[in-house]
Amino acid sequence: MANLSLFVPVLLLAMFIKEGESVRCWTCSSDLNPLCNDPFLAGRTDNNYLFRLENCDANTGATYPYLTSSKSACKKQRKYINGQQIVSRGCTWKRQDDYSTSCPSSSNGPNEVTSFCETCEYDGCNGAATIGKTIALLAAPLALLLFK
Repeated sequence: MANLSLFVPVLLLAMFIKEGESVRCWTCSSDLNPLCNDPFLAGRTDNNYLFRLENCDANTGATYPYLTSSKSACKKQRKYINGQQIVSRGCTWKRQDDYSTSCPSSSNGPNEVTSFCETCEYDGCNGAATIGKTIALLAAPLALLLFK
């Protein structure tokens, strides 16, 4: 019983430790690949070769000049270009102290309107909605109550 009461807090702590590796994000656009649209099913066996997880820190020097004050993040954006809805997924950059899920400001073209844009900071998070961490957070207190 004592081992279990030590295991659950250690498990919860391990879930929230940030790794030193870069973020890997799904990279695609629905105007080039219709399967990038919602619902996004990258993990299905019949289409998993169509998508890739991009290492967002692989080309940092070429794309973002303020490396000391920035961090990489994944982005999912829904926009309308000339009336056509396009969903794009990929990497973006945020200030190191920015913990929001809103996208950094970007300039839209004259015929481009962004209707949704969200960022996240763990591998593959800009794909389908994940509930793994939510379930773990809900299950931990329940497990504590059951094994009391």
